[in-house]
Amino acid sequence: MVNQCICESKTAELCCPGDENIREKWLVKLKKEHSSIKHTSKTIAGKLKIFSNPIRLEILLMLEQRENCMEEIARKLMIPKPALSYHLKLLKNKGMICVIKRSRFAFYSLSCDGNKSIAIFRKI
Repeated sequence: MVNQCICESKTAELCCPGDENIREKWLVKLKKEHSSIKHTSKTIAGKLKIFSNPIRLEILLMLEQRENCMEEIARKLMIPKPALSYHLKLLKNKGMICVIKRSRFAFYSLSCDGNKSIAIFRKI
């Protein structure tokens, strides 16, 4: 008779081994398999957080049209520069935007990742 595991999806030998030696190897294998999934899920969740704020979405959509300096973005969004700076920093850290400095001004543009992300969200 084959023991069924609690989830009833597979047999106990395949899914949840009872033997301690086999179970330890099985658990190590599970952790190894899951580590890339965990990393990917955190990356996706981080990017989704970026898109959860309407101001950041507006910034990305503005930068999709053309590059802008901070002054232009702040005036269009009608928000204080410190608040805008916070949002720009988050977008830059997640790789969604690029910053190009010209003389004393910084110009912001959409990165390739930012462009791809917007394209994906437009399809949803």
